[in-house]
Amino acid sequence: MKIKNAAIATAGLALAGVAVAGPALATGSSYTVAVGGSSAAGTHNITATSSGPLGFAVPTLTMGCTSAAVPASPVSTVASGTAITDIASINKINFTGCTGPGGALTVTTVGSWKLHATGAATSAATDVIAGHVDSITANVANAVCKFTVTGKANGTYNEGTKVLNVSETGFTGNLKVSNVVGCLGQVQNGQSANFTGSFNVVSPDGLINAS
Repeated sequence: MKIKNAAIATAGLALAGVAVAGPALATGSSYTVAVGGSSAAGTHNITATSSGPLGFAVPTLTMGCTSAAVPASPVSTVASGTAITDIASINKINFTGCTGPGGALTVTTVGSWKLHATGAATSAATDVIAGHVDSITANVANAVCKFTVTGKANGTYNEGTKVLNVSETGFTGNLKVSNVVGCLGQVQNGQSANFTGSFNVVSPDGLINAS
């Protein structure tokens, strides 16, 4: 898996303007990761921006955010070395333009979200590699609605376009809603959630190659 100008994301990233805490068995495959041509053990700073709006839904309601970004501080990183499972650690995501029951929503991410890959990575620079964002936790709130989303979000990384496409759909149960207060009955405890969004990630250290 090659990522020029370090595109890996969180995108989830970024969870459609909503957040998540990871399941106990959230894991990925291990890779050798080189950054700037070196696979020496280390970490490399990254930032990320969404390439469009983010979607979030529960069976009773569709919500979303206009954009999201992984800022320079606190630092989020890509790991280099051998036997790397946590390819990226995303320590904050800023969501903007999020709306839901009662109007504008504030989304606060919690902890370090992890990017794991599970698909094959070849020497080609055009692989589409399956994976997921794990250990997601986010608190969502406004004056009339509060809830937490926890779990993981599936997606793919397209090496050719350098885009992480998060596509957690079908209400699989990978993402779950809890701690609901208010929300006009439109968000309920125990509901499964969907999340969709695309992200571009940049590292000042240049080329990232996972194999």
